Amino acid sequence: MSRQEFSNLLSTIRDQIRAGRIDEALNLLEELHPADQADLVEDLSLKNQLKVLTELDPSASADVMEEMDDSAVVTVAEIMPPEQLAEILDVMEVDEAVDVVSELPEDQVTEILDQMSDSDDIVSLLQYPKDTAGGIMTSVVITIRPDWSVERAMQKLRTLANAQDSSYYLFVTDKSRKLLGVVGLRKLVTLPPDQLIKEVMDTTLVTVRVDTDQEECALILAKYSLLVLPVVDLSYRLVGVITADDLMDVSSQAATEDMYLMVGISGEEQVWGSIRDSVSKRLPWLLINMITLFFAILVIGVFEPVIAGLVVLAVFLPLVPGEGGNAGSQTATVIIRGIALFEVETKDWGRAMKKEVIVGGINGVIVGIVTGIAVYVWKLNFQLAVALAVAMTLNFILAGVIGVVVPLALKRLNYDPALASAAFVTAFTDTFGFLFFLGIAAILI
Repeated sequence: MSRQEFSNLLSTIRDQIRAGRIDEALNLLEELHPADQADLVEDLSLKNQLKVLTELDPSASADVMEEMDDSAVVTVAEIMPPEQLAEILDVMEVDEAVDVVSELPEDQVTEILDQMSDSDDIVSLLQYPKDTAGGIMTSVVITIRPDWSVERAMQKLRTLANAQDSSYYLFVTDKSRKLLGVVGLRKLVTLPPDQLIKEVMDTTLVTVRVDTDQEECALILAKYSLLVLPVVDLSYRLVGVITADDLMDVSSQAATEDMYLMVGISGEEQVWGSIRDSVSKRLPWLLINMITLFFAILVIGVFEPVIAGLVVLAVFLPLVPGEGGNAGSQTATVIIRGIALFEVETKDWGRAMKKEVIVGGINGVIVGIVTGIAVYVWKLNFQLAVALAVAMTLNFILAGVIGVVVPLALKRLNYDPALASAAFVTAFTDTFGFLFFLGIAAILI
């Protein structure tokens, strides 16, 4: 659907709801893919979102809510009548239902669970933190026994195939649900009916524990090109599975979160969220950044007589800290990505720093020489050109050190490595950039 078609359809649906023709609006929605339905519903007012979702069939509402943004779903769920929300959650994918319930107030959760026809799976998953394998898995899994024939396994698959989406893999367990192997559906349908499962199952399994971080799960699933990732407990009993679409959402959320944290926004912020929410998420780090920048101001204050004696220094003040900040942010971004992909650990700080210091030194020398030549040609001041070139080199080396230290230090302290790393890095490179440039200039000039 093109953007123009979307805009026209949204306008039509709004007009129909406003005129009280809700059935006509629902008919238009039901002709679309759930993802397109979700986009349209999210662009309606909260009052109209509630009206549409409660008027749709529960299964259709469940499909739409599964495609909507998490925060939008929770907002509308909080004001939805408990009995209607319970009906929708009953037909929603278990892992998606858990995501909704886990964000609701405790008293509302109790009331909704009481009204659901089957809340056992949701209750069992609520015990796990939402950012772990246990928190994003679904506990509805088709399991078979190793001593079953292919025909018996196919009979169970026919009976339960509608129960969950990952039926292209059948997991083989013993009576205590300990995971023994897996059989792919494609392989299963080509085998003789009397073939035993234990003779054809694949025992080379890739699994994760219930407490594995969701981002690590996403990396494992991508590394081994899996469609489904089995989740086991400490006794290697199968407790659920994570599907690829669940982890696509995780990867997107993780990338968004890291992007926000690097620029000092605490938590995911929506473009059209409330002004209060935006201010509360941005202001703390802006104030912290202001405090760190005072150190740079103090350095400039110390060298005020030097600047007053040679005003041309003020013209070039932004060069060294600006370039150093860019270099430091590049290093920090590479290190943060390495940490996220489990390629870099805190014990690797020495090796990483050695590399980044060399890279920073080479880049600093090249950029410094180019800058020095340009300044000399412009101002015909050799000492000023040398001061800039040397300061640039030193600040690039420092940027390499700080770009490694800040993310790894945050990781060691159990904070997200992306936590405003850019702000900390630029604070250091600004402060020392001024110190290097003005200090060397004071000595030479």
